[in-house]
Amino acid sequence: MGKKILLAEIFMRSILPPFYSFSMIERICKKKLIKKPNNKDVLWFLANLYANYKQFKKAINLLESIPENGKKSRSLTLLLARAYYNLDQFEKVKELLTPKEVLFPKDHEHYYLGDSLIHLKEFEAAIYVLNNYVIYHKDSYVPFVRLGYAYYMKGSYDLALKHYKMAMSLEPKNEEIWKSIEMCKEKAGNFGDTL
Repeated sequence: MGKKILLAEIFMRSILPPFYSFSMIERICKKKLIKKPNNKDVLWFLANLYANYKQFKKAINLLESIPENGKKSRSLTLLLARAYYNLDQFEKVKELLTPKEVLFPKDHEHYYLGDSLIHLKEFEAAIYVLNNYVIYHKDSYVPFVRLGYAYYMKGSYDLALKHYKMAMSLEPKNEEIWKSIEMCKEKAGNFGDTL
């Protein structure tokens, strides 16, 4: 749903450039909330707007105020996880995304969960999550770097090296990846191996 809102926002910008602004949309939503404070659609739209403009604390406050019927919806959970991740609240991300029914195989939130697990020093769990993530996202170097780091921290230097090399193939001029590769080679005793 977040993508649809972002596309709608982009569309609105292209149609109404002189009239559309973040503050205008925010004012409209806030007026609607004065009339009906528990309007889930308006709360959701405004929270998405805040998240898209990197105002994650405001987004969380709104998302947590959305009335629930039993449990949080999947889309609410995913947006909350995104906001918590961007505020470095990794334990909250783990708590939200660990239930298996929350994530679908291609969801980008797998990255948020995997990287959060790395920050929480749960490297084995991070490896599992990130390995599943990179199956569907082979065009992004960052998940391969994080997966390499998780393997490195577990002492699996050959596997770390393999994933750093995958990252390097996607981002060959990144000096940090080169340094990581050299560290892995040194630890693995793999001095003769070159790209």
